[in-house]
Amino acid sequence: MSKWYAVSAPTNVQHAVTLVITKPINKDQHKNLHRASLKGDWSEAESILKSNKDVVKEAICNDGSTILHIAVGKGDKGFIQNLISYINVADVLVKRSSDGSTALHIAAIVGNTYAADLLVKKNKNLLQIKDHKNQEALHKAYEYLHLDTIEYLSKATEDWADVEISVDLLVNVISGNQYNLASKLIKKFPNLAVQNDEVLMAIAKSFPSGLGYWEALLYPSLGTIWKTILSTGIMSLTHVKMSLVPLRILLFVYQLIYFLILMICFLFLVLYYALWMATVITPFKHMKKKKEWEEAKRVLRLVCDEIDKLEIAATRNSFYNRTIIVAECQGAYKVVDEILFRSPEAIQSTDEKGHDIIQLAVLHRSVKIYNLIYDDVERKNLYKKLLDSSKNNMLHLAGRLAPSHKLDQRSNPALQLQGELQWYMEVKKLVFPTYITQENNSKETPDTVFTREHENLLNAGENWMTSTAKSGNIIAALITTIVFTAAITVPGGSNAEGVPVLKDSTAFTIFLIADVISLCGSSTAILAFTSIIIAPFAEKYFLNALPIRILLGHFSLFLSTTSMMVAFSATTYHVFYDENPWKIGPLCALAELPIIYFISQEIPMIVVLIWSTYVSIFGKRRKSAYIRFHPDKLRLYLAL
Repeated sequence: MSKWYAVSAPTNVQHAVTLVITKPINKDQHKNLHRASLKGDWSEAESILKSNKDVVKEAICNDGSTILHIAVGKGDKGFIQNLISYINVADVLVKRSSDGSTALHIAAIVGNTYAADLLVKKNKNLLQIKDHKNQEALHKAYEYLHLDTIEYLSKATEDWADVEISVDLLVNVISGNQYNLASKLIKKFPNLAVQNDEVLMAIAKSFPSGLGYWEALLYPSLGTIWKTILSTGIMSLTHVKMSLVPLRILLFVYQLIYFLILMICFLFLVLYYALWMATVITPFKHMKKKKEWEEAKRVLRLVCDEIDKLEIAATRNSFYNRTIIVAECQGAYKVVDEILFRSPEAIQSTDEKGHDIIQLAVLHRSVKIYNLIYDDVERKNLYKKLLDSSKNNMLHLAGRLAPSHKLDQRSNPALQLQGELQWYMEVKKLVFPTYITQENNSKETPDTVFTREHENLLNAGENWMTSTAKSGNIIAALITTIVFTAAITVPGGSNAEGVPVLKDSTAFTIFLIADVISLCGSSTAILAFTSIIIAPFAEKYFLNALPIRILLGHFSLFLSTTSMMVAFSATTYHVFYDENPWKIGPLCALAELPIIYFISQEIPMIVVLIWSTYVSIFGKRRKSAYIRFHPDKLRLYLAL
């Protein structure tokens, strides 16, 4: 039903009685327009707009939203583009809903960067319009953390006066590991980096972990390609009129090609996971850490550059003193390195308990930071007799249990306990001999602290060692049975004198050698695993004795399994090489599958055991392009 509205207008000084009649409000028209915008049906919407040119300005929902608000919120790109192109009245773009939101506010709330771009290009003044909460569109994008929209709106905004919100935005962007966007914000608004230390603190808390050797070489482009293809989108046929049949056919062909590309990429991804997700090879997807690490390093230096521009030295130091402690607790060695390069005196910084970064490095097992003491003999001697407020020396601190995230860097409880013992023994070599038995305020020696803190880890390590040894024993016993049986029933049989018929065959020689190696390896594995089961599980044995035995067992098991499959392949050759030689290849290939699987399971364990047992992580730092500060600068700040 239509409604009529009357307003009065003055006709003379005494009376105001003229009736002005406006156009009726067509609720059905609003309903149809609302439905068309939700469906993305531009043809229907266009016909309604042409029949009533004013309806584009009218609120078609109870909350005061116009068709532009609805379309931007729905996010149909084709519909939005057609609608904004159709609008030729500037007032329509700045129309507000009941809460004061323009269409640009809606785009910021839902993260519709495409619509935001069209709206800003049509009317840049939309960037300065605030809703009833006194918030601009950029503020809304930050509130809902749509990072792509934030990046676009920040580029389009020449100046953002709300400094507190701006700093909060930068902190959240860094915490979300969006370092590329963070660097752009800092370059555009450099003063945000020095409003307080929250920005530098956010970097210290979220800085990505360091790169391994292979990860430092390259990072993947495959994931980027896949995301680019998916983000391209498929054009909707609803935006094309039925009369334009040739164009619809072209769009259908385009969609078909797009689908085929997706299928090819899917197959390529399956192959990628099959090859690169193997345990032996570093997963290719992890290579993206290089790019993230480089971007984080760039943001760190940008922030530190702005801090160094501050005129008052005390103010500069205040940024670094608290941050270096947080960076150490998070294991962000690169942040510590950068801070010491900018402000060497920051090494004197302490936490609320009076621990400096070297003491905290022992508590948090930050090996790169702990190794700083090897760069300066004088400083190393200082920690030989250093006590904290509870009279804990460095060995007491090493006796405490490492944080869970540090323990989880090793794959099982036995290796975790081995790592803890390595730290304890390393610090034990650092302190004075009399401090090894020194008691703290709780009347505990370092050994007492270590035993109490690691009781549960010791039990878990014992259970893991026992279960692993028992499982390995069963496998080794089965292999021993198989290869021993094969040795006494040789391929081709024996003559009356017991001499193998095929003794002069090369394949038989390979079989015999492989069988003997397999038998020796499985027997050795049984002995190694049995020695673990009957061994005493005291703390000290987890440092070297037990890891060496489990290493010997795993290596022997790997050797025996591989040799057994080689012996099987040699036997297969004897059976089929005369009559069915074509069967040899497939059968030998099948024989390799267990070896490949076993390698993927055993080699990483063997490598980890060798590395953790025979390679020391402590000592003077190697020269690296990533190290910025020079240790000689620290000698000026030895006094604590």
